[in-house]
Amino acid sequence: MAETPEIIPLSTDNISDFHMHCDYSIDATGTIEEYCQAALKRRLAEICFTSHFDANPRCDGEANFVRVNGKNLPTTVENVAPYVEHVLKAAEEFYPYGLSVKLGLEVGWYAGCEEQVVKLKESYPFDYLLVGIHELNDECFCARSTYEKCFSKFSREQAVENYVQQVIAAAHTGLFDTVAHLDYIKKYGQKFYGEGVNDDFRRLAPTIFAGLKSSGTSMEVNTAARRLGFSSYYPAIDIINMARRAGVAVQFLGSDAHRPEHVGYEFEEVIPLVPDAVTHCED
Repeated sequence: MAETPEIIPLSTDNISDFHMHCDYSIDATGTIEEYCQAALKRRLAEICFTSHFDANPRCDGEANFVRVNGKNLPTTVENVAPYVEHVLKAAEEFYPYGLSVKLGLEVGWYAGCEEQVVKLKESYPFDYLLVGIHELNDECFCARSTYEKCFSKFSREQAVENYVQQVIAAAHTGLFDTVAHLDYIKKYGQKFYGEGVNDDFRRLAPTIFAGLKSSGTSMEVNTAARRLGFSSYYPAIDIINMARRAGVAVQFLGSDAHRPEHVGYEFEEVIPLVPDAVTHCED
């Protein structure tokens, strides 16, 4: 049996992690309780579970499931109920230990998802909704098995422009608190197109910032890019600085954890970029 990686406590108190996926997400492992225990070991004060909610009926459907009791069920508003109940139970269980547990989702954006998102917000007491852009023309670009098929249909410039327009469209709905991993297209776009994909994104970033600011949508700093071998985060540090200068709220810090040991990943290094992440805890 492989050893569980050691979780090193943070030296700074009262930090929150507002992006993590437990085993209700089909691409994650570890129970809600295991993530909470990892957060306590990391000395976090607050966490928010943001399980995947991908439901685009025009996509191939491989990601359109939630895992409940070990079974993959279609992603529907109703099938999210066990996840919600479990997170709310954990919030009560871990509060006495000094850990605030919040309820969230990462909604996979597609044009037409708005009605379903409204129903989600009416049905459950979510504290926080992320929106993630995972597809171009209804094809997934962020999975190892699909990115080449997706990107082969676009020039580099077309892919980035498509991605940017979707970020702006999602923000303009006003349904989401935060856009997840803002320059996520670089995950495989850099491998497929080369470094130019980052230059194209930077060129169009001001249009994103205008959309975020006008809609009141925030931006996260996501440390998962470091786990994948990038030298910076999602988004890169210079884009974070550009966003701040443009008046975009950069409020949330997320590990995008898919295993318990990912919780709070590299937060020591990034916390100066997101000072608000120290103050989210209300209790």
